[in-house]
Parts: sequence; C-alpha cells; structure tokens
Amino acid sequence: MSSWLLESRQQPEHDIDASVISLLAFEQISDADQVKSLTLRCGDGTCRLGELFSVSKQQGDSELRIVGDLTRFHRLGMNHRSGRLIVDGSVGDYAGAMMSGGEILIAGSAGDYLASPVDAYRTGMSGGRIVVGGSVGDYAGHRMRRGQLFIEASAGNFVASHQIAGTIVIGAAIGKHTSYAMRRGTLMVNCPPTMAPTRFSEPIEANSTFFALLAAQTACWATQAASIPFACKAVSQLVEKIAKQGYQTIRGDFAVGGQGEIIFPR
Repeated sequence: MSSWLLESRQQPEHDIDASVISLLAFEQISDADQVKSLTLRCGDGTCRLGELFSVSKQQGDSELRIVGDLTRFHRLGMNHRSGRLIVDGSVGDYAGAMMSGGEILIAGSAGDYLASPVDAYRTGMSGGRIVVGGSVGDYAGHRMRRGQLFIEASAGNFVASHQIAGTIVIGAAIGKHTSYAMRRGTLMVNCPPTMAPTRFSEPIEANSTFFALLAAQTACWATQAASIPFACKAVSQLVEKIAKQGYQTIRGDFAVGGQGEIIFPR
C-alpha cells in the first residue's frame, strides 16, 4: 500500500473538476511524475495537476492527504470506495459524491451537495464515513442510501432530503426544508426542527443502545485522536447526551410514505 501527499502551490483562477484526484486513480500510478501529469478540467479549459500541487509518494496505508484551500475544487472524493482521503482545508461542492466505502475527513468546511449524486444519477452516498470539521452548504446527504455523515458545525437547507438510509449527525444549526421527502434513515440534531405537521409525526420519547455504541465511536474525536486531524467536540457531545439522557424522535416524511427519523435530545 502507498500513501500520497498533495500540497497546494497556488489557487486556481477557475473552478476545478477534482474527480480525477482520488486513491482509485492513484492506485494505477507508480510515481509522482505521473500524478503531476494528470489532466484536470479547469473552467472551460484544462490544466495539469502538477501546476497546482506538489506531489510526494510515501509508504503506509492507503491514504491520500491534501493540504490547502480547495474551495474551488468540486467533486473531490467522488466514487471514493476504500482507504482514507484527508483534506487539511475546505472543499467545494459535491465532495464525497456517490462514495461507497472508506473514509473522507475534511478539516474545514464543505460546499453544497456533500455526499450526494451528480448529474442524472439518483443514488448518493452508499457506504463509508465522512467527517467534516466545519460547516456544509445545502443538500448535504441528498439521496443518501447508507453510511455515516458527521458535520461538526452548521448545515444549510435541504439537509437529508430524499434520504433513503444511513446516519447523519449535525453538531450545530440547520437550515430550512430539513429531511424533505425523507424515506428512511436517521438525522440527529441539537434541537427539534420546525416541521409541517402533515409531513412528520409529533415527538415521541425513546431510548436505544445504538447511541451508546455511536457515542463510544465519536468520543475520541473530541480529543483530536490520531484517526482525524481535528476535534469534533459538538458531534461527540450531542451523541453522548442522547445516549445518556434519551431522546425524542419525529418520523416522516409522510408525503412520500417515509418512515425516517429525526432525533434530538430530550
């Protein structure tokens, strides 16, 4: 197994399609010069990866670490399926789009459509785990089918829209139209969102041992454990509070016959 380190050399003048920057692509490459020669779509033209990043190959587990501000880089981690992608910075739209396994760790924030499908595809994230140390834009977890999505700060509008399965945990505020057309799956938030009574049930008090297991998983994140490059204190505190004190849940979206659940502390 090999690990790769990409360090930003300059900010691009145009938006970048970063779907080529992936462990899956790098597995077929033997040296750093080949990585530098990869072609990226840059605005209406193209550029070489080596124009934007310094590249080094290292021994270790299957890991790709990217250092720098990647807010103009979209579709990073698209179709990610194994290994670990670490971003020491923020990313653009469609990060982790349609990923099916492995782990994506983003120290900063993410744009719109995190873990969602792209183009005409209808299935978003279907496995693996994404952890975001900052905030995310609109449509996070759109059409999510399986996996785990942890967001330390706030999320924009339409979070968990059309969610089919999987778990989303948000440590701070959320926007409007939460869980629109949700069918199944779990969304955990700090306080009850305002929902239309014709679409979601009244709150029901409950307890579950599942959240004790989830709390054990997230507890180390609050102390900057080696597995992630940042602390997720709000996510850890929310899950621990629900595990110890129980929770309330509302179910829906009844407009599509959904039985998803939105969970928040008592």
